[in-house]
Amino acid sequence: MEEKVTISDISAEKLEKISIKCADCNFWFGNDDRNLLREILEIKSLPDIKYLLRFKFHEQSYKKTGEKKLGIFINNGGTVKAAFKNRYCLGILCAGSCNLFPRLRSFKVYPPDPRSTFLGCIYAEPSQRGEAIKKRLLIELEKDLIRKKAYSIETIGKRLDDDIDDEEFENSPLLSFKFLINNGFYLKKNDQLYPLLRLDLKSIAGDFSLEGSVLKKIAYKRAVRSPVIMKEK
Repeated sequence: MEEKVTISDISAEKLEKISIKCADCNFWFGNDDRNLLREILEIKSLPDIKYLLRFKFHEQSYKKTGEKKLGIFINNGGTVKAAFKNRYCLGILCAGSCNLFPRLRSFKVYPPDPRSTFLGCIYAEPSQRGEAIKKRLLIELEKDLIRKKAYSIETIGKRLDDDIDDEEFENSPLLSFKFLINNGFYLKKNDQLYPLLRLDLKSIAGDFSLEGSVLKKIAYKRAVRSPVIMKEK
């Protein structure tokens, strides 16, 4: 009998034992060399200054040598979920507070809502994409966040464009715009290549119980809900 796919949260220690391409990915964790004092002077509110300083704190933590950036991300409070089958890792998801992703500030659609959980990426081994591993990982994240009464999930999607060839598009760790829309996200801030999308968790959870039939109810709500595009102010 074939072993079923299981999904679990991964510690920094267990990450060291996982053999999968994205375990060593530094895409989100590059440092920003912009002048801190100049950025602070451009900010008008104290909460935004505190938000910027948290970004800078985590930027410094990712400079540690000899450690996987994703392991530091976990130790700083980030969530990494992995899908396994026969002890083989099929895919990984990473999500957490948006200030754990320093590269976010390089996108035109920055900033996301600081109250939201930011979904950095979902990676699945190419041979496993037909098994909907990405969707399984996303649903597990949604279930956890609904239990914690979290507000929403935001992420940056990618669009295929004349300026991006198929290989570059496929190798980017960002999730495709089509995948996100098909899984209940809507467009929050538009951009030709890298838009910001959002999933309001209440829209898929409602007030029903999380026990037993949660996956069926999430799937049903998605089936009857059309994507919504918010107009930018």
